[in-house]
Amino acid sequence: MHTLPKAITFDCYGTLIDWEGEIQRFFVQRLAKRNIMHVDAHALQHHWEEVQFQYIQQGYHPYRQVLRETMKVAFEDYHLPYDEADVEAFAASMGHWQPFPDTREAILALQKLVKVVLITNTDDEIIAQTQKTLNVTFDDIITAEQAGAYKPSHKGFLLARERLQLPQSEIWHAGFGFKYDIVPASELGYTTVWVNRQGDARPVDVKETFLVGDMRTLVYLMRGIAASV
Repeated sequence: MHTLPKAITFDCYGTLIDWEGEIQRFFVQRLAKRNIMHVDAHALQHHWEEVQFQYIQQGYHPYRQVLRETMKVAFEDYHLPYDEADVEAFAASMGHWQPFPDTREAILALQKLVKVVLITNTDDEIIAQTQKTLNVTFDDIITAEQAGAYKPSHKGFLLARERLQLPQSEIWHAGFGFKYDIVPASELGYTTVWVNRQGDARPVDVKETFLVGDMRTLVYLMRGIAASV
């Protein structure tokens, strides 16, 4: 029997913000300026994500640096042209990436039930822009800059627990990124929610506590648990 936690921590980019779609659109637009139309943007974005994941395992670097360096590698791997203006535009774009349609309403609904906190693989300046884009105020925000490490490191989770002054039994963690979020949160003993918007196959032999396809369904889940108490 599950009970409502006192707080839920969220991944941001990919869970609340459409990072895959926004990155694909950015790549398509920059390539179109060079009359390059034949590239599979989905495959390019997924390759970029793999490059980025490996890069952030090497220690903390500011996320704008991560964006710059990983775009260069991904484009070079695909033998695609770019210049410094493209790289700088990519680094500057993240705070303006748009949310999924259900994000804002869901966050506001959840805040009537529990504290809502972000644990995000970005920097303070970028997430401040994103919070303005979302037009919501989170109960707290833990960034990789503050933790000194990117997920799947446990550091951000432990910092969130310290700031919330709650045991992991009173915190749920929700995210779309299985390897970034569900695996480390499971290692730490959290109740986990995999927000699997794309219907992806589970990539590793770790089982989330709850599986939902969007944020609206998560709200229904938590309201149901609250009503059953």
